[in-house]
Amino acid sequence: MPGLIGSQGIRPGAMNMNRIFRALRYRTEQAQYVVYHRPPIYGKDNYGVETGVVSGSELLMPNLPAIIRPALTADYQIQEGGGNIIGAARVYTPNLSTIKNLPNFDQTNNTAFNEIEGWDRLITNQRSIFIPETSGTTNWSTDAGAITSDGESITNTLTGNGYIRYTATSKNALEADRLKFKIKTNFTATITSFTIINADGSPDTLTYTPAALTVPSGSWLTIDVPYEENTTSTSIFRDGTGHTVTVGGTYDYETNINKIQINYTGYSGVTNTVQLKAVELYKSLSWHVHSLKDMTDGYIIFNCVRTKGRRDSLRRAYG
Repeated sequence: MPGLIGSQGIRPGAMNMNRIFRALRYRTEQAQYVVYHRPPIYGKDNYGVETGVVSGSELLMPNLPAIIRPALTADYQIQEGGGNIIGAARVYTPNLSTIKNLPNFDQTNNTAFNEIEGWDRLITNQRSIFIPETSGTTNWSTDAGAITSDGESITNTLTGNGYIRYTATSKNALEADRLKFKIKTNFTATITSFTIINADGSPDTLTYTPAALTVPSGSWLTIDVPYEENTTSTSIFRDGTGHTVTVGGTYDYETNINKIQINYTGYSGVTNTVQLKAVELYKSLSWHVHSLKDMTDGYIIFNCVRTKGRRDSLRRAYG
């Protein structure tokens, strides 16, 4: 690896992309897993006007390995309603054949993904806003089971169907715009919903309701969804298949968070367990693919730009 990474970043040439990614991931935040997003594609009528009918489904798939080399992270140019934050970056990903062997991107289960195209989005974690700790059982509860921790994840050994809940101490999370967590079971569980609650006894609850989303036994499922106003639906992908998620409820983003809760069914009366880890509300950066700089057998280089953003102080002031 010496000679490949210098003051100017990664130098083009023959490289073991997976090895470099692993090394950088432990030493710098430039290497990370990002969320790949392609917005839904709407059909057009004979005059070229969008009909509002979705012809190509949204793709929202986490765990794409990438190395981010920002050229300009943020250039604050105030515009109406909050702000416009413009930046540029060079993004390195594994080659296309490697990407297509990743869960959700594989062609056996997901024929909607062929390659990363222009103006597709790569969503990264700018900073974590609220992290429910899973290194211990403090603040975790359930209505059916016993909560334990292995230092990294918390486990609920079930006595029936129900929920896992984290109760916070009124945490302000206005700056966050995405919710992420990883869940694993030793049986086939169905996630009926997950909720964010403003205050104990408050009617202000943001509820995510997936359509027929099961957690496959023995493997972690990453869920990464928007946490922001005007989100009425989104998607969760599992094994390349999208599950529509409706988002609704009476909710005030300026009020402190009190609870995060995951509800599930599928308990079979034996020793069933549900595990959670990497739970967080975070503020994202969204890089849009502007051009393809290089494509080799080892890696792909994309030139990416940020086209918009927000200033949270103005978001709070404007309501």
